[in-house]
Amino acid sequence: MDLEAFREIVNRARTKKPWLFELEHDSIPTVEDIIAFQKQHKIIFPEKFIWFISNFGGGYFGYANIYSLDRNSCFFIFNHNSSIVKDLLFVADNGCGDYYAFRIENNRCSEEIVFYDHETNVVQNTAFSDVLEYLVKIGLNQ
Repeated sequence: MDLEAFREIVNRARTKKPWLFELEHDSIPTVEDIIAFQKQHKIIFPEKFIWFISNFGGGYFGYANIYSLDRNSCFFIFNHNSSIVKDLLFVADNGCGDYYAFRIENNRCSEEIVFYDHETNVVQNTAFSDVLEYLVKIGLNQ
């Protein structure tokens, strides 16, 4: 999803359902914070994830949540990632113990979102080509 289409969808949703944007959200990291985090943890985030957290932070986004770089938040990305699931970076959950994630290859996260089922330990592809599509579909029900 391109950034302009995402902005338009968010603006329409904010006009129709402003309460979706009144829930807790995390602090917005600076570009320097993001670069330092990626260097420290030897991981490269997808561009659209960087754009999103640079503009919205993390935490609740409509009906969904998205993990953040705010170390003081319950949505801090590394509070939800374990070494048990190799080659995935969890970026959101469904509230039932399952996760939405980026695949990691050579320390680089994919743009595509996959679904991790905690009961079966199975990773499934989704229709979400990036984090913005996930947030529109799950977070805004569109």
